[in-house]
Amino acid sequence: MIKIRLLSFWIFFAINTSFILAQTYNPGKTGGLYRTGDEKLDKGWFFGLGITYMFPYLDKTETIEFTDSLNRIFTQRYTASPTGNVGLFAEIGKFKINNRRIINYHDFGLSYKWFRGGEDFTSTTLLNQIPYSNSKATGNYSDHALSLHYNIGHSIDVSEKTFIVNGLGLNTDYFIVANRENGGIILTQPHHFVSDFVGEAHYFFGMGFKAGNRLMIMPIIETPIFALYEFNHIKSTHDYFNSRSRPILFRVRFMILKKGSTSCPAVFNPMGIDPMNQKE
Repeated sequence: MIKIRLLSFWIFFAINTSFILAQTYNPGKTGGLYRTGDEKLDKGWFFGLGITYMFPYLDKTETIEFTDSLNRIFTQRYTASPTGNVGLFAEIGKFKINNRRIINYHDFGLSYKWFRGGEDFTSTTLLNQIPYSNSKATGNYSDHALSLHYNIGHSIDVSEKTFIVNGLGLNTDYFIVANRENGGIILTQPHHFVSDFVGEAHYFFGMGFKAGNRLMIMPIIETPIFALYEFNHIKSTHDYFNSRSRPILFRVRFMILKKGSTSCPAVFNPMGIDPMNQKE
């Protein structure tokens, strides 16, 4: 429960920070990132590199009792604790940012995700409430997926060189390689694993920085918030062995503006002075 509250706090903090920071910068009609008075339209290609982390969800506990032919009471107690690990992430796609008031950010692309984690499992047997035996097991998984996504959001200029984006998106993941090893077994309950094909809605938060004439760099954090397929009572965590974990994606996106974007027109020069000899 503490882990869930901590993740919820950071999402809440990110959303509110964007609105607070936005109040400190008011570019007016002719300001804003990459603007010189014309209608803002930043668009181009992006590529990103980062990591994935499987955030452990709640422990799974189970107690099973049965009586044998000698009227001895056996009690089985199980505890499955998910563990997270770091994997790799890479993406490529296209983006567009305009000056609309509500939805002014769009991007779509293809990505590679490597999900890694495991589960610590303990099983205790009691005979007439007296400990009889104890065993432990460790499960591990290492899954590789290809993903398509489409995002929409709201971009807010914080200064002439920085902006913040909050948004929602859809992603479809197809697991091309799935390695799952070991893991403890709860009596009468089989292991459950995330489907080979996953459809989700997700939330993302990013902060962008102008790094050159046509380059923006934006660190982004993303996590699923709603399961569309398989539809498992809208839970946005992934099943592994006996428990579940939440995928969290951290990456740094490099956004390259398309040449000729209206947000990067030539500097107004009424005298025709061209000291750098850049006239065509």
